[in-house]
Amino acid sequence: MMARFVLWRLLSTLLLLWLASMLIFFTLALAPGDAAVQALGERATPQALQTLRHQFGLDRPVAARYWQWLSGILRGDPGISLTSQQPVADIIAPAARRSGLLALLAACGMLLLGGSGGVLAAMHRDRWQDRLLSFIAMSGLSTPEFIVATLMILLLAVGAGWFPAVSLLPASGNISDQWSILVLPALTLALIGGCYLLRMIRASLIRLTAAPNILSARLNGVRGLTLVARHLLPQAAGPLAQLFAASLPYLIGGAVVVERVFGFPGLGELLLTALNTRDAILLQGVAMLLALITALCWFAADILAVWLDPWRRRS
Repeated sequence: MMARFVLWRLLSTLLLLWLASMLIFFTLALAPGDAAVQALGERATPQALQTLRHQFGLDRPVAARYWQWLSGILRGDPGISLTSQQPVADIIAPAARRSGLLALLAACGMLLLGGSGGVLAAMHRDRWQDRLLSFIAMSGLSTPEFIVATLMILLLAVGAGWFPAVSLLPASGNISDQWSILVLPALTLALIGGCYLLRMIRASLIRLTAAPNILSARLNGVRGLTLVARHLLPQAAGPLAQLFAASLPYLIGGAVVVERVFGFPGLGELLLTALNTRDAILLQGVAMLLALITALCWFAADILAVWLDPWRRRS
């Protein structure tokens, strides 16, 4: 039943998040170097390191530190940043809102490019349209993010002069005062995500064309957009929704390189800053948020796949 499936997926998602929290915390805790070493630099004497580690709480047993951090996460308090001494939630929240807005725009572009491209490629299977779109998609998937971002800067910022090459916040601190800083990062993410979605949608639709009811419709003269709209897409709604939902974590968690290239102050930039300063508490908070987003997207993808599939919903 649907309720049993939702409960099972919810429990497995919670277990996955718990395992992710352990992996994140203990990997950072056991890694060489810490925030005290990074903060003191050349002034790092044994006595100074011991004092600063005691101040940061890094000299406590690892298990006790993990339980304190995990209990704080469950209360909605991921702790205090080691370097800035500010609440991690207050540091993450603005970056998360900016990355969320960027991901929303990129998701719309990814759905437009990947959805329309995948349907068009499937409708013209093994013809020049399909080969061209498949070549473009494979080229996009094979190109690193920083190359795509650099091309966007060269073509649309330096060449055409339409958008700023660097996505710095305006003096007011509000993106709404300069929406143009979102265009190039969102377009870069949409292009890369769209290439992946195009390939997946094409494969799903082509696989469905072998179904008996699709073959029957084609024998009765149903072709083109009518075949896609009335027969293919309704059957593919579940798998396609699952593919789209499963692609969303990349737009937030996988945007580290893209945000770095454009200087966009989102979660990716914050993650790199925390990594460079060895701020374990901030790094754990950002990594846990990304794990939560990923887990929720996969949870939503599985629920959508079952909800949109009447056969699985009744089983």
